[in-house]
Amino acid sequence: MSESMWIERAQSAEAKLKTMKESHDKAVERIRSFKANFGIREKDNGEIVIDFKKMVERLGEDGATDLRSVIEEVYPSHE
Repeated sequence: MSESMWIERAQSAEAKLKTMKESHDKAVERIRSFKANFGIREKDNGEIVIDFKKMVERLGEDGATDLRSVIEEVYPSHE
């Protein structure tokens, strides 16, 4: 391959890498924002901690009611 061909391939690879990095950075920021909005954080050991009050406040009344229904379906009371 000629030198110009290698330069073209390198430039193409750099452009693709830049685009992928931008997409990656946007995705990471969306995840960070989501986690912050719903009171989710990770400890240094990878354990996930959820602020349930904050999460329920962010879900709103309808979302919280839906969540309660799911919880009651998964963990029915044994009355």
